[in-house]
Amino acid sequence: MSQVKNVIKSGGLIDSVSDVLDWGIKKSKENGLINNTTASIIQKGKNTILNTVNSSIENNLTSQMESIEKIDKYISNWNVYYNNQDFNNMEKQYKKIEKELNNVLPLENVITKARQLENLHELIKNKGGDFNLSKEELELANKLI
Repeated sequence: MSQVKNVIKSGGLIDSVSDVLDWGIKKSKENGLINNTTASIIQKGKNTILNTVNSSIENNLTSQMESIEKIDKYISNWNVYYNNQDFNNMEKQYKKIEKELNNVLPLENVITKARQLENLHELIKNKGGDFNLSKEELELANKLI
């Protein structure tokens, strides 16, 4: 979570886009393609747009992190209720988890595909780079995740 917070604060991508646009505005002005007034208008518009985009990204990532932290808490609560064999409270926590999952990016499919790729890659690697895999080996590589 701390890495995500650092990414949010650093805003490297937005800064890079801003730098490229600044360079383009400066060069256009220097080469007489645009005058000072137009350059100033473009600069202000660029700043407004990038600030809005940056704010939106920060808000979205912060919301994602909060949902993940809530899910983690609800999972812990569910486990306590499970150990106490308290199904009613397990159900309450489960519903909270379901609700928060709707707010989180659907990473499960990406992670599953990456694990399948990892299994397939390791299988080929362990066979000395031999791509001739049996049907069973291919099925197993896709199931072991």
